[in-house]
Amino acid sequence: MRETLILTSAILALAAAPAVAQHGPPAGVGGGPGGGMGAGPPITPPGQMGGGFGTSTYAHDIASQHGQFGRDFSAQQHLTPQQYQTLAAQHRADALALAQAARNGARIPANAGPRIRDALKQDIDAWRDQFQVDRRSWQSMRDQWLSSRGTMTAQDWAIQRANWFAARDAWIANQKAWASARRH
Repeated sequence: MRETLILTSAILALAAAPAVAQHGPPAGVGGGPGGGMGAGPPITPPGQMGGGFGTSTYAHDIASQHGQFGRDFSAQQHLTPQQYQTLAAQHRADALALAQAARNGARIPANAGPRIRDALKQDIDAWRDQFQVDRRSWQSMRDQWLSSRGTMTAQDWAIQRANWFAARDAWIANQKAWASARRH
């Protein structure tokens, strides 16, 4: 009995296959892989989307939906070396000012800690991008400066970020000295 049901199901599926192949899936059924319910809307090749919109318009719409993070990320992907330098100098000045305020006893709200840590992470990533730092060095720096997650206060993170900029400045000076020694 079971073999008969399986055989009958297979025969019916094969008989229906040419009709589906010739006419496509029924209206309202997704055209994605599988073609069944929940497979999504029919797939339209890029550049052939309806309504006169091109793929760049859709890409822009998608990017704009990601909010400020998407815009910031997009803008950072096209920075010139001078822009990296200017941005890093501003971040450094902000970090040093906040750390000095923390050292002077200013109360930094506790909820600012994660944001300062994220800013430090972004600073480390910008350092990697600006100086084309190899993965091992970047991971080492990241692990060294971001390893303490829940144990640090906002004041601690402010000071940690300023200390990272001091370590970054020392790294830059070391790289310049090494490059200068190799030229002579």
